[in-house]
This record gives sequence, structure tokens and C-alpha cells, in this order.
Amino acid sequence: MQKELTQDKLDWIFKNIKKDSNENELLEALLVEGFNISQCKIALGLDLGIEDLVQAKEVPLIQHNYSSNKSISVSNIKNVPAEIYEVENFLSKKDCQSLIDEIISQLRPSTIASSGEYDPTFRTSSTCDLGYKNTSFIDAIDKKICDFIGIDISYGEVLQGQHYLEGQEFKEHTDYFDAEQLIDHDKGRGQRTYTFMIYLNNVLEGGETEFPKLNRIFSPQAGKALIWNNLNEDSTLNGNTTHQAHPVQKGNKTIVTKWFREKFKN
Repeated sequence: MQKELTQDKLDWIFKNIKKDSNENELLEALLVEGFNISQCKIALGLDLGIEDLVQAKEVPLIQHNYSSNKSISVSNIKNVPAEIYEVENFLSKKDCQSLIDEIISQLRPSTIASSGEYDPTFRTSSTCDLGYKNTSFIDAIDKKICDFIGIDISYGEVLQGQHYLEGQEFKEHTDYFDAEQLIDHDKGRGQRTYTFMIYLNNVLEGGETEFPKLNRIFSPQAGKALIWNNLNEDSTLNGNTTHQAHPVQKGNKTIVTKWFREKFKN
């Protein structure tokens, strides 16, 4: 039976990628040790074949394959009961502005998972379903996210953008679904495993993302990404990733969000 990759082995992969080691040689070394080939390929950023995708459908995917791009700075927020990664300069200012232009051109009121409707007392932003635009630029951003986190795009939801005007917010919530919500949102794909969020602009005042149970607050910075786990390693819900988007006090805020699921999209 093939072994699942451990955190120690993921750290080893990351260190070697940063040294510009050959990915295929790293893969061969991992396979000699008996690790799962699909997980190894995903962690190394290698393409999956059809046989790998079939195998990966029932295997927990590796959620943190860090890029070898030296301009990107990755910080693991340690000593908290959750996985949180802060990624500086994930997107260029030019790409951020292009995404903002795409988002604000096609907005709808943001909805909440419990009702599927707009709730002006809880979530007051606007949303753009970016992934449905089917442009090469948006597809490239989507691929960049999936390649970086190391999860095949077939496990992802449609890429979304959110836009906040002054005074708008998203009160304390989780990205995973509660039992009742999951009935409506499962669609054969299971829970949300990871969230990948990117700030597209600097906010003059307000608009922070707070994780109150972790005592962490992140300020918007153009191009910066936040990644966190919605499920624990044993697939239980990680309530520690409860978070909120503080009201924008001055200016506006635009972000991109990508959620990943437990199961492969057929």
C-alpha cells in the first residue's frame, strides 16, 4: 500500500524545489520510499495523467506545494491550531488591476450559504463569478492558484471575486458548510478543504481579515494571498478558521477567492 506524504516530507520537497532540484528526480526518490504517486506529482507541480486522476479521487490531496518563484515570500503562521499561509507578492500589480476591472464589470449581491440569498445584516459585499467568464487571463490566474497550492483544478470551485465599498463587511463565518448547509451544497463533492484568497488592492482604512479564535488579523495588501485549511487532517471541521471581513472604513476592497473540495469534479 502506498504511503501518504507527511508534513516532514512536504517540507523536504519544498526545500529541494527552492534549490531548483529536478522534479522528476525528486519524484523517483519519493516513489522508492513508497509514497503515493498522485500526491507526489501534485506536491511537485507535475502533470497528472488519467490514471493518476482516477487514483487521486479517493486520496487526500497535498495542499501546500510552494512555488519555486524566488520573488514570492511564503510565511507559515506557526503555533496556531490551523494551517495559515501568508504569501507576499503572489500576483503582480498589473494582474491585480486587470482582475479588479474584470470583477467590477459584472457584480451581483453576495449571498450566504445558509439561505443562498443576500443578507444585508451579515454580508454586504458584491460578487463576480470570474470563472464563468472563460477568458484566457482568468484561466491563467486559476491555474496559477491551483499549481501553487498543489491541488488539481478539478477539485476547485469556480473562481470568484468580491468587491467591498465603504461600510461593507462579511461578519464572522466559516468557509466550510455546517451539516444543514452541506445537504444543499455537497453536490457529490464533499466539504471545502482549503481556501485561497488574494487581496487585489491596498485599502486606505479597514477591510482586515480577522481570525478571532487564532488572535490573528491580516491587512489587505495588493497581491498578497492567504491560504487556510477548513478541515483538519482527520476531515473534521476546523472551527479555528472562523473569520470575518472587517468593514471598509475608507476606500474599497477587492479580493479573489478560490475554494477547494474533498472530491473530484466529474
